[in-house]
Amino acid sequence: MTLQAGIYHAPGRRPGRFLALLFLRAAPQADAPAVAGTLAELWAMYEGLRAGRLRDLDGVALPADEDRAEFLLGFGRNVFELTGTGRPRPRGLGDESLFRSAEPGGGGPLLRGSGLRYAPDVRANMATEHLCVQVIADTKLAVDRAVVETWKALADMAAPALSVTTFYLGFQRNDHRSWIDFHDGLSNLRSEDREAVIAIDPGADEDWAVGGTYLAFLRLAVDLAGWRRLSRTDQELAVGRDKVTGCPISGVGEDGKPLTDAGCPVAGTRIWEQPNDTPFAEPPEVSDPRARSSHVQRANHHGRPASDSGTRRIFRQGYEFLEWQEGAPGFRAGLNFVSFQDTPGRLLRMLTAGGWLGGVTFGGDEERLPQLASLLRVYGAGIYFAPPLVAEEAFPGAAALGASA
Repeated sequence: MTLQAGIYHAPGRRPGRFLALLFLRAAPQADAPAVAGTLAELWAMYEGLRAGRLRDLDGVALPADEDRAEFLLGFGRNVFELTGTGRPRPRGLGDESLFRSAEPGGGGPLLRGSGLRYAPDVRANMATEHLCVQVIADTKLAVDRAVVETWKALADMAAPALSVTTFYLGFQRNDHRSWIDFHDGLSNLRSEDREAVIAIDPGADEDWAVGGTYLAFLRLAVDLAGWRRLSRTDQELAVGRDKVTGCPISGVGEDGKPLTDAGCPVAGTRIWEQPNDTPFAEPPEVSDPRARSSHVQRANHHGRPASDSGTRRIFRQGYEFLEWQEGAPGFRAGLNFVSFQDTPGRLLRMLTAGGWLGGVTFGGDEERLPQLASLLRVYGAGIYFAPPLVAEEAFPGAAALGASA
């Protein structure tokens, strides 16, 4: 049993630049075998897209490899409440791994102990469903096509047991920066540590879950107007990196300006050329309290091997988004945060533990800079189990829905 495609953990592998996440809900009276039947048809269609085939164009191949996509299937907690399921619910989908619902009037905390909150106009979390499908490709056309082809496939079924409730799109910038202008993704796991953090080991979960992983998703809007009112110094102390070079902050000078270590970046290179495998990608812990409050320092403590779940290390694949919004500035910009880990506890403890991100939205001194407390707002959040690949199954995790090989 192996991890599904769409988790780019191998050395030298980078994910495609475009993302779609589709969320699927089971029909009210559907049981597990009915959902399995619909899902088998969808997965066959996805396999065709991955190979360059379209259902409505027999004999026609997609013209370029970059227009082909990779797909990953995630099971939500509710799948295991369907009648006729064939496997026990994985431990990582227990009560302790649930995000809180948005409040009926909008907003509300995402987790107890975390500073992250739903946006005031969010009254329902649309990212918590029976199933999710992650689509990653090198072109926007490829991920958009997957959304449309999903609708086509379901529309052509006489009585589909699934429907798409919503989908989210995202992209990665080729300048390796995020909407707040800083280099992104520099503090991800080192290549040699990734699989030990991602894949579920024997004894850590239900037997059938071994070799799978957990996908966690957060759709986070960024208050760019508030962020741009901060000085460069305050921005760098909030992030924990130099804004231009990406070098980690090692301290604060007597003049209050952030300091970086000499030799970063290495002469003739850019810090993001070999992210995660350089000494500057995972910065050492610092003693200055102003630097220690930064996002980088709060989210990265390296006292133990990454494989130890107590380290809270996760494997991230982030995608920016931009969408229209009524009122100034006329758009909503943010991040589709996607992570993979052998237990959701790694991420949830990171978001709630004191000394980590517990109590703050992002990092930095929120008492001195109160606008940081509203820098991020949640528009969707979910945790899904991504079953391992089993050669005989019609789709990943088919046996969990009572489907025979």
